Amino acid sequence: MEFAWNTQKNGVGAVKGLEKEQDREGKITNKEIDPEKTKLNYDLVQSELNLYQRVKKRVEEVKPVSRVQKNSVVDYSNIITVPQEQFKEWGIDKSKDYLKNVYDYFCKEFGKENVVSAKVHLDETTPHMHLHFVPVSEEGKLQARKVMTPQRINKVHTEAPVYLQERGFDVFRGKGKTDKSLEIKEFKAEKLENKINELENKLAELTNRHKSTIDQLKKSQEKVKEQFNTIKKTSESLSKLQEHTKGVLGKLDNIEAKKGLFSDKLSISPQDYSTLVNLAKVGESKSFENLQLKSKIGDLTQKLDKYKTIDTEFQRLKGIDFKYYELQRKHKNLNITFERVEKTLDKLDLTDKVNNELKAMRIAEKNLSKSFDMER
Repeated sequence: MEFAWNTQKNGVGAVKGLEKEQDREGKITNKEIDPEKTKLNYDLVQSELNLYQRVKKRVEEVKPVSRVQKNSVVDYSNIITVPQEQFKEWGIDKSKDYLKNVYDYFCKEFGKENVVSAKVHLDETTPHMHLHFVPVSEEGKLQARKVMTPQRINKVHTEAPVYLQERGFDVFRGKGKTDKSLEIKEFKAEKLENKINELENKLAELTNRHKSTIDQLKKSQEKVKEQFNTIKKTSESLSKLQEHTKGVLGKLDNIEAKKGLFSDKLSISPQDYSTLVNLAKVGESKSFENLQLKSKIGDLTQKLDKYKTIDTEFQRLKGIDFKYYELQRKHKNLNITFERVEKTLDKLDLTDKVNNELKAMRIAEKNLSKSFDMER
């Protein structure tokens, strides 16, 4: 994997904010942080002091021989990351061992007494370390400009991977810039790109999870319509049966039965008898048809209740479908933001300009020194 290191210089005023961020003080807005895992975070530098107090203490120690001003750079905050894929391969123990070895390298390179904090965060998606050191030169002076030159930064990018390789870690120098430092803005851009990739994975997951389900529910909704139409037709058949029954009853009312003169038996005309027999046959047939229709309506009603439940689920998933398209819209906006960040980073790349200005200042100092010697 590439050696993932980002560094940023800070004045004394910025240290307090960095302390709150890495110690999870105040309101936490970063959704990648799992509060349940914050207790797993730890500092490789053992001290009862907070970050601000540690930086201030070290600055006070070198203050007698240093020129410390209000705008002096008193701290370099460094973020060293174990990429997510590498973390999956290594596991927690080897990732922690890797960060400990990176800490050891920075102690060797910048002086253990100057490395005031090395807070390892295990409560986010990827393990990483916030390492802070006070830029004290070999002469024991607070001199950020002398300690963190482009050449020194380039040296760290080259030598740190070699140091780690010797200790069993398959790490190599990044393929990006070779003579310029990775600024915090670039780190945030990388995090933004990772967020976009994460959203793309979520979109794919949502698509695979709900597409087939929604298709099935649409088919079920069509079946509901078909069953409803069947029930409607059955109801119409029942209505016709009821009308027929009324007609039969009307015909029965028209049949006359007469009592014999010398008997209690009733007599009807042959025509009425024939009508009565036919009606009895039809009545039996329609009675059986009525029972069948009622049974069919019962079954269809149960199925309709089942499909109503499916339809409710379908409506719920339509809401999820809306959230899916909302997620797509946010993904598109993040892509636009990422492009803007990249353009801004290109504009902010002032390393060459700073190097030229430093070179010009050195030439001016030499000329001034020569002029002073001539005057003497």
